[in-house]
Amino acid sequence: MNPHRLLLVLLAFTFCPPIHAQVRPQARIDSLLQAASKALERYQQLAPAINCADTSEKTLRDSCRNVVEMLGRDVQDAKEKIASYRQLSAPQPVDLFDIYEGFQKIMDGVGNLGYAGELYSERNRALFAQAYNNFVKITLWFAGEVRNTMQGAEKRSECGHS
Repeated sequence: MNPHRLLLVLLAFTFCPPIHAQVRPQARIDSLLQAASKALERYQQLAPAINCADTSEKTLRDSCRNVVEMLGRDVQDAKEKIASYRQLSAPQPVDLFDIYEGFQKIMDGVGNLGYAGELYSERNRALFAQAYNNFVKITLWFAGEVRNTMQGAEKRSECGHS
């Protein structure tokens, strides 16, 4: 074999490792989706205990009710996206991104719950903190997984893998 050709082949494998080295194990994604489902279920358990009426300011009560209702819809939407993802025969990175985007919306809503949290009872503040902690780890995990999945797909396309 020509030394230049051998060098090109070696460079290709150095910068474009075989597909099996780039693919995220499905078990890791399954674990992420299972943890995400548990976080969604945990929020649904916490939500009924949030008492929006425990502040004397009407605007905060109304805002709290709106956010809790919105979060309920966003949680249900995320559950549906996870279920849809699990039914795909060949899921694409964008499908994982859709779930991540749902968790970002949930995190925004949870952040809105904690806004002016000092004006709520200690019980609500504890629930707001639990809701936040429930989602922050999953959202960060999703961010890393989506990034890795997208980068892996990009590297495979650069290397000519399909």
